[in-house]
Amino acid sequence: MNSMLDILTASIIGAVLLLVGIKAMDNAVQHFVNHNADAISQNKLSDLNQIIQADLRKMGYGIHEAEVGTIIQTAQPTHLVFLSNLNLDFDYYIHIHGNQHLDNIPDTIEYIIAPFDTVVFIDTSLVLYQISRTVKVTQESIVSGVVGIIANNTVFRYLDQGGEPAPIQSATRMVEVTLVTMNPEIYRSSELLEAGNPGERMNILRRLIQASYWRQTRVISKNLRR
Repeated sequence: MNSMLDILTASIIGAVLLLVGIKAMDNAVQHFVNHNADAISQNKLSDLNQIIQADLRKMGYGIHEAEVGTIIQTAQPTHLVFLSNLNLDFDYYIHIHGNQHLDNIPDTIEYIIAPFDTVVFIDTSLVLYQISRTVKVTQESIVSGVVGIIANNTVFRYLDQGGEPAPIQSATRMVEVTLVTMNPEIYRSSELLEAGNPGERMNILRRLIQASYWRQTRVISKNLRR
């Protein structure tokens, strides 16, 4: 009888230890996968930020001082269009684009933020947005494509000389860029799948798909401050 009780007790303890081990392994895998996915998201966002900053620093380059007010063509949180003479400097432009001509005709750089995908988890969803970039240079083919996926749709803010929101478009002297990335390819934990109601699932989901990287920069255009 005592032997049977010892075997039963040992079996119960072994089963408990096995469950604890499985849970610990699941948590370890979840942490490892999500941590590495966040690191990839951070690197992508850093590259995207460099692309946007490099473009904004060209804003108004080679545009005549009398036409400063026309440099920014569209100034919206999700849509930015501005002028820059990209092929005015032959040595600079051929190094990047390989063009074989010079002119003083204004070129256009455009950014558009638009919905890209909706990630659905049971009855909870999150929206991701794509950033499209289009460069139009005279006598060149139009270059257009998606340069990044982000989690916020309000990207651009237009500020005046003092760093306050510009009252009118022509008063813009710097552009503030806010980028947030989230990684939707998270490891689905049992905690999320077993949550009892949509509100609870959303809270868990936002904790798992946290803003893994956030960057806000202000780019001051010397050509707008003339």
